[in-house]
Amino acid sequence: MSNTIDTTLRTNTTNNTNGSQDIVTNDSLGKDDFLKLLIAEMQNQDPLNPTDNKDSIAQLATFSSLEQMNNIAASMDALDSTMSVFSQQSSLMQGAAMIGKWVSGVDTDGETIIEGTVETVKWLDGDPKLQIRKEDGTLVDLEIGLITLVKEQKPDPTVTE
Repeated sequence: MSNTIDTTLRTNTTNNTNGSQDIVTNDSLGKDDFLKLLIAEMQNQDPLNPTDNKDSIAQLATFSSLEQMNNIAASMDALDSTMSVFSQQSSLMQGAAMIGKWVSGVDTDGETIIEGTVETVKWLDGDPKLQIRKEDGTLVDLEIGLITLVKEQKPDPTVTE
């Protein structure tokens, strides 16, 4: 008797309300599927030619590896989520440290120079943005990653560095 696991994809068809068929495909086998296959194999094995111990150990090792990979994947998802929150908080802290400072940067168009004093930091559209008060009193948003210069106060144009 062969001790192989068939990993072909299962395809189910269902009828929807307009009479056409939708195809639902299960692309991966989980640990429950593996256990079902293992149990089915053990129940249907030839009693005169039972499964070899080496094959059983190999299957259990495969199951153990699958379980560990699932655990690692879950840990990596949790780490990714934690790092995303940490990155967001870090960017906001970085921006908060610039409140009251004079900054210069390039707008998202790549050409317009934005200069002024940082008023606030906000999280907008998935990115940290500084709200800058320009010399004319207007408020504009500037992405933190587009800042080119940070100073304690507005530079004096008469002083050369």
